[in-house]
Formats: sequence, structure tokens, C-alpha cells
Amino acid sequence: MKGNLMRKNLMFAGAFAVTLMLAACGSGVQRKTSEKYSAAEVEQADKVMKYYNASLALLKNLVVEKDVNSVLGYMEQNGDAPILTAVVPPAFSQKDSASVVNPGTYFNEETRRNLKQSFMQLFQIRKQFYANFNRYLSSLKAKDKSAADKLLPVNYRLSVEMAEYKENILDMLSSFTEEAQKVLLNDNPMKEQIPAMNRMSATMQSILQLCMRKPSPDMARLDMKMMKLVIQLDIAKRLPTMEGHPREMKIFRDFLAHAETFMKEVQHIKSQGSYTADEMETLGTYGLSLN
Repeated sequence: MKGNLMRKNLMFAGAFAVTLMLAACGSGVQRKTSEKYSAAEVEQADKVMKYYNASLALLKNLVVEKDVNSVLGYMEQNGDAPILTAVVPPAFSQKDSASVVNPGTYFNEETRRNLKQSFMQLFQIRKQFYANFNRYLSSLKAKDKSAADKLLPVNYRLSVEMAEYKENILDMLSSFTEEAQKVLLNDNPMKEQIPAMNRMSATMQSILQLCMRKPSPDMARLDMKMMKLVIQLDIAKRLPTMEGHPREMKIFRDFLAHAETFMKEVQHIKSQGSYTADEMETLGTYGLSLN
């Protein structure tokens, strides 16, 4: 029951942060030019957010933590599970993949190069991860247990590399999206609250990925991310109340309450020192809801 409640809370929190950001920053909406920013600055900010949203959509399907852990979980059974046929990786948008590897001049040259390299590496590592799994299945079918056993540690490493590239891409984009939001939310009364929520959602997503990491979570990094979330929550709580916007402020306060519940849940799981299958499944659902 507790896991189901937490899942519902985080799906609400993550969905609201993303939905409200898209409502304020989404593409295809005619905007008047703010007195503070020129039309060219508003257009550039729009393009940054379009790229960011395309990247989020792609990464959500490119690295599906639940599927990655299912593959690793099967390999951990050491041949005791029923033999599967070849596995096809989850599909992703070819249109989005083409757009993200060719970012425009709204990013500087170094960032464009790093984004392209990171996405290309991620594509390659993902391909190798699933190819190794199919090699593992073939080795089991051929009763070559020695060859099969060598592939699990390799796929552990590749799964970590996929998660790292995913987070590095989002980290690269964070400063650009922060600036873009300042432009696009300039006339929005919730211009401080919305970015605060997006920062916290990103940190929660990172925490979930660390919790789900196989063969075991990276506790040192997990503690650092949890401290980051504590600081972000404290800053968010100190933001001024926006008079005349009771509905928006209620949703914002609810988001902060959900973030506190999230931290308590992660601390509870950490205190146990291990993760049950149900908890891992719940964490996987969190990851999907916050992506």
C-alpha cells in the first residue's frame, strides 16, 4: 500500500512539473515579446526547449531502466530461468534521434559536439548491451555456460555507462534550459516556482536511477544526490507566496510535500540495506513517471 501511494504521489508530482513547464515553455505558441527580452532571444529560448523536450522523449525510450534491469535480472539467474528467444530493444523515435544528434546554433560549438558524441556513444552502448544479452541466450542454448557467465559483468558495466551518458546529457542541457526558462517565464507569476520544481524532478530522477543500479546502488553518490535534493527543497520552501494564484500555489505546495515523502521513502529503503523485487518495480515506475 505504501509503495502504491508513493507511486501515485510521484506520478502526480512529476507529471505536474512537466505539464506546467510545457504549458509555459512549449512549442507552437505565439508569444508577445517581453520588455526584458528581444524577439530573437525568445525564439532562441524556444529552440532550446524544443531540443530539450525532444531529448527527454528520446531518452525515455532509449534507456528504459525497468527493461535494462529485467535483462540483468534474467542473466543473474545463471541459466535457471526458461530460455528466451532473441530480445529486441525497446523502439525509439528515429525522427527524434536524428534531431538530437544535430543540435542547432542555439548551443555553442563545444556543447553541440559533446551532445552529438554523447548520444552516439549512448546508441552504441545500448546496441552492445542488447547484443550481449542475445549472445548470452545463444550461449545458454548451446550449453556453453562459461561463455554465458562472462557476459553478465560486461552488461553490468554497460548498464552503468548507459545511465551515466543519460545523466551527463541532461546535466549538459541543464544550464541552457535554466536560461531558456528565465526568458520564457519572464512574465509568468510562477517563474521561480516552475524551475524549482523542474530541478527537483531531475534530481529525483537521478536518485531513482542510482537506487535501481545493478548489481548494487552507488551509495556515496546516492547520499550526495539526496543532500542536493534537501537543499533544493529548502530553497523552494523559501520562495515567496504568489498572491492571487491560490490554485498554482496549492499545486506547488503539494509538489513540495510529495518531494518530502519521496525522500522519506528512499531513506527507508536505504535503511533496510537491500531492495525487494516489489520495491525495485515501484522505483522503476517512479523513473518512468518522472522522465
